[in-house]
Amino acid sequence: MATTRELKRRIEAFAEQLHAEFGSISVADEECWLAVVEDVAAEVGDAFATAWVEKESVAHAEQAEADCPQCGEPGRCRGTRQRELVTRRGPATVSEPEFYCRLCRRAFFPDDASDRR
Repeated sequence: MATTRELKRRIEAFAEQLHAEFGSISVADEECWLAVVEDVAAEVGDAFATAWVEKESVAHAEQAEADCPQCGEPGRCRGTRQRELVTRRGPATVSEPEFYCRLCRRAFFPDDASDRR
């Protein structure tokens, strides 16, 4: 997803709100102010990315359908489980759908080929 103009506007407004609420970042005399500000901004970006991944995983899990890997029959979703993953931006807890095959009488988690590139 490319950053749309509206999303960019909202991000700028959010940055302005955070700056107004928390004030300027304090920098020691021996530190480079730009490096310190960039480090803080990267931390905020990482926290935002983690939160977005977690929200998207819930939506993805709710839409999932899967066939049993053993017999090919459609599975019945039994809910989701939480799983810790390490993403490019840090650890995140994602929701993963669990399915049950009534013919094979076993639970399974659907493959997502895009996860295994």
